[in-house]
Amino acid sequence: MSKVFSDKPISALESVKWDNISANLDVTLSEFNGGLDSNNLPVLSVTDAKLSEPTRTKVIAGAVSGFSVQMPSQSYHITRRSSVYEGSTDIWTPLFQTDLDSDTWSAGFNRLVDLDSNFLSAPLSFDAKEGILVGCATVDWEHGNQVFQVQVSEHPATFAPRGKGNEWWTEWGLFVNNILVAKSGQIYPRRHTTQIPFAIAVGSQPIVIELRVKINTWYVAGAPVAGETESTPFKVFSTTIWARNHYR
Repeated sequence: MSKVFSDKPISALESVKWDNISANLDVTLSEFNGGLDSNNLPVLSVTDAKLSEPTRTKVIAGAVSGFSVQMPSQSYHITRRSSVYEGSTDIWTPLFQTDLDSDTWSAGFNRLVDLDSNFLSAPLSFDAKEGILVGCATVDWEHGNQVFQVQVSEHPATFAPRGKGNEWWTEWGLFVNNILVAKSGQIYPRRHTTQIPFAIAVGSQPIVIELRVKINTWYVAGAPVAGETESTPFKVFSTTIWARNHYR
């Protein structure tokens, strides 16, 4: 942490406004959010290298695309996968889906490639420099629910509609070097575009940023009518992760 100064000095016995307290906190918190300005630069640290032209590197690995931009005091990195980018004719074709009636997964956070071995995982990987890492992950996904006819156990000849999946939920987590740094909270069944922003301090080290998912579901009691069973698969349509590494 660099040395910071109070933006709103407080004198003894005077009335204190909350705005004055929050303004002083913002001075410190801004550094964690990537606010590294001239006050954070060591003396004589601005050299010719700090004024060099940016360089851009495009990364393509199979169906995964992205790029990195390296600048004197910051760098940007992004990776993405999308069914549209990969030749699909519409946005309704998922990159992969998991059958919640028959497939298996762990109770905690799952890597997407573990849910479907054919899915090409798209973590964001790059070499960071000591400073602050801020960014956001975006995922377009669906965890559906449906109504289907279930045979009533007390009256075998009677069938009644029951909800399937109404109380299930999904939670997304963002991991940096296998450490959970942000999560979405529980989201109930729907098609949803979820964004997970994050900000952390990092050292000069290799960085791997990855989305993982926790799926909470259970079977509906009762016997479905033959031929009427409806599946409620978990689907992923696109994933994007970007990060800004701000350093001195």
